[in-house]
Amino acid sequence: MKDAPERPVYPTWIKPSRIRLFLLISAADLVVAAIAATFWRPALAIAVLALPFLYIGIVIALSSYRLSPRGDDLQAKIHQLIIDQVGADGRLLDVGCGSAELIVKLAKAQPGDYVGLDFWPGEWRQYGRAQAEHNARLEGVPGIEFVHGTASKLPFDDASFSRVVSSLTFHEVKDVCDKAIGVTEAIRVLKSGGRFAFVDLFDDPGSYPGRERVIEAITKVGGELESARCLSEIMPLKWPMDTGKVLKYAVVIAGTKRTTD
Repeated sequence: MKDAPERPVYPTWIKPSRIRLFLLISAADLVVAAIAATFWRPALAIAVLALPFLYIGIVIALSSYRLSPRGDDLQAKIHQLIIDQVGADGRLLDVGCGSAELIVKLAKAQPGDYVGLDFWPGEWRQYGRAQAEHNARLEGVPGIEFVHGTASKLPFDDASFSRVVSSLTFHEVKDVCDKAIGVTEAIRVLKSGGRFAFVDLFDDPGSYPGRERVIEAITKVGGELESARCLSEIMPLKWPMDTGKVLKYAVVIAGTKRTTD
């Protein structure tokens, strides 16, 4: 009997370690409360402290499930929104490519010149560069170029790409306070007439000073918006995806770069 062929691994955007951490903390608190109560019954009240951690663990675990193919497959659906916006022609850059799920889908649909960039921080090992390259080989698109770098200072010349995409990346950039810098960098490397499509938490006041600030930054560097819609207006978001800690503030922004004479 032949071994099953190896399949690519595309984790969700939520770290499994975070789920384990909060569930372990809540479990440890319950154990401590139970042991202490054998000596002093009022110590059972300590168990109440486990509730916030248990709640957070459940929210994170359910969010990961809804993003995955086993649940609502939201991660793939969000990627498809981006794919539908940027077309199939021209060199493409994926800012924050992670494990390469989005860029592999694009490359499989239309052969061409594809570049995936990510910082691949150590705590996101399941999204590492080696995993991205391995996934691309397994999917039959080994020609994708993977580049280590930050979205706040893309290592590419102006007008290097015909298409630029990004999925829930810019708010994660740690080396700048103004997260809109990543967006303007993405427009900078886009050719005149090129297309862009970004999904990020643009309405999150903890990440951006406002969606209007992002739109202003895009137009200032030559971007022309065709649409800017809340993700929840495009697809249903079941709890807890519709909360502020997950995708409540997600916005899909798409458009082109102004042509120059």
